[in-house]
Amino acid sequence: MVRVGRRAVFLEPGRPLEYPEFESPSPAPGEMIVRVSMAGVCGTDAHRLDGDLKAPAVPIAFGHEGIGVIEELGHCITTDWAGQPVALGDWVYWFPSTGCRRCYHCTVQHDISACEEVAWPPRADVPSAAAFQDYATLPPAVAVYRIPEGTPPEAVIAFGCAMPTALGGLARLGPIIAGQTVVVQGSGPVGLAATLLAARSPAQHVVVIGGPAHRLAAARRLGATTTMDLESTSADERLDTVRALTAGRGADVVVEAAGKLPALAEGLDLLTHNSRYLILGLYSGKGTAQINPYRLNNLSARIIGSLGSQPGDVMRTIDLASRFHRDLGMAELVTHRFPLIETEAAIDSARTGLAIKAVVEP
Repeated sequence: MVRVGRRAVFLEPGRPLEYPEFESPSPAPGEMIVRVSMAGVCGTDAHRLDGDLKAPAVPIAFGHEGIGVIEELGHCITTDWAGQPVALGDWVYWFPSTGCRRCYHCTVQHDISACEEVAWPPRADVPSAAAFQDYATLPPAVAVYRIPEGTPPEAVIAFGCAMPTALGGLARLGPIIAGQTVVVQGSGPVGLAATLLAARSPAQHVVVIGGPAHRLAAARRLGATTTMDLESTSADERLDTVRALTAGRGADVVVEAAGKLPALAEGLDLLTHNSRYLILGLYSGKGTAQINPYRLNNLSARIIGSLGSQPGDVMRTIDLASRFHRDLGMAELVTHRFPLIETEAAIDSARTGLAIKAVVEP
């Protein structure tokens, strides 16, 4: 069976996206065809449009947060990556970036993001697992998991790739210990995901710095004990607040989820002795920042960069949504919906902070 569907095509920064139609043939053995229902917008999508990422040599498809309904299963496909049975009509969540599964980074370090054969982003003229299109073709290497009945798809896509990113980062960070203070810089999806996870740790205080107000309200609903608006407070005021909460010591853990370079210097200033600083948001862009190595040394502080996650973190994102969506109103975090032909507007709503979570609904 051949389906015809539209696909958002990125040519180069500064040029509008195009939405041509392409044929989507029946799946090969090991593949599945999914009708995309929701494609989450990520900050990385804005960086792509803004030219912060390397321009592609050929037109590409993109969108790396996908939820949809199984349309057709290739030969031998009976389960998802967790071994759960799948059938036509099931809702699934997938993450399209894949490694070769055969190199040192994939098999020894278990770090797909470092693989030199990462198949992302795909060319626009071939079937792919990109989410900004009507029909996605998921090859065997793409991690795909079934969403159980009773779990709203919005509760899963609300955290898109943000929750796997946060889970991957906290795995590298190590455990949060009872009584510690965690500061999260940023209240976009990555910051909110980190807030939810920190709030379910033994931390005594979970402080979120960000904005606008509706995102900070969401942070409080997810478990933040203190929030500070970036626009109405100064860095000195925020430091004073953190120290007041910690008897003058400072934060034990700071999570950078702002994606803005100035956050780095402020985050380091918030640290106390034997503390950890986790960088999640500074993924793309240009620039450098000055740091005081003497202070870091004397604090015995650690700086931890984190890029990417494990395939199992996609499943864990579904598990968290299934468990907490009612109590935390996770589906309500999807505040803006756009048709496929308005993908650029969807990305802009995320870039400006207008949306808590924006999705494209082909």
